[in-house]
Amino acid sequence: MNQSDIQLRLYKAILIAGACLSLITVIGNQISAFPFYCSLKWIALFFIAVTAFLFSGNKKYGVHTMFGVFLFAVFIFLPYAFVNTGGSNNNAIGYTFFLLIAITYLFNGWRRGVLIAALIAVFMVMHALEYYRPEMIAVYSCWNQFVDRMIQIPLLLLASFLIILRFAKEYERVNQRLAVYASFDELTGLYNRRMFNKAMQEAAQSKEGPICLAFLDLDNFKKMNDKYGHCTGDEILKVLSALLQETFGLDKHIVSRWGGDEFAIIYFGPKEELLQKLQEIKESFSAYVGIYEEKTGISTSVVCFSDYDKMLIAADHQLYKEKRKKTC
Repeated sequence: MNQSDIQLRLYKAILIAGACLSLITVIGNQISAFPFYCSLKWIALFFIAVTAFLFSGNKKYGVHTMFGVFLFAVFIFLPYAFVNTGGSNNNAIGYTFFLLIAITYLFNGWRRGVLIAALIAVFMVMHALEYYRPEMIAVYSCWNQFVDRMIQIPLLLLASFLIILRFAKEYERVNQRLAVYASFDELTGLYNRRMFNKAMQEAAQSKEGPICLAFLDLDNFKKMNDKYGHCTGDEILKVLSALLQETFGLDKHIVSRWGGDEFAIIYFGPKEELLQKLQEIKESFSAYVGIYEEKTGISTSVVCFSDYDKMLIAADHQLYKEKRKKTC
């Protein structure tokens, strides 16, 4: 899920909220005894919100439609509402903040800048008009204003809350996915190298024992990749990853795709037990991969935990020696 997907979902939620708010407010205006022309802006907003919702999935016009909806809200809806429903005695400030929240979440770059600047400018012009030309602002009784506030302010607060809540949930969902991407290899589902290095440092400081480090490297994998294609190569890596997960699990031991066709394991147990499990994996994997290339197998190296850096070097040298033996 990318940023545009989140914005689209929020945009649709705001359009639905706008349509619902319009219907409720039209009814509220009748209860408050406001003239019918006060409801015209809400009727227009309802039809614009419904139309925009229907076009929201159109990639070609979606962004332009969204920008147009908010231009209408800033330059037409808000000034009209301010003048015809009592100026600052009504709910103009509440709607201004509502638009501010929506614009901040939905837009990026110059569109956000234009709309925020326009919103501030329109707000200043409206209040200047009320101060210098008060006769242009419609005046209603205290009862009208009271009933209108009792209906619209709770609706505004609820709509703002729902938008912020929706954004927070989307943000949390994206963070969860980013946490997965930051910790796991996308192809194999194993831990990635970053998480493995972190686990290595923690294991090196652990008092548990015994702990072993194993490296696995596929033999002739490049040759097989070139011959059968990368899709087949990826499938082979998935099969090996499944074998590793089935054998070691991820609840106690650490299994990682170290990089390319290399894998690494932190094994919490005796070395002899680890060697036996690795041998079983070699046999199972060779039986599978033999249909593609008989010489393709797995080279391994196992060292016990001691000094972190020296242990990595020792494991790497041991793996290199085993691969050299197979190519001689």
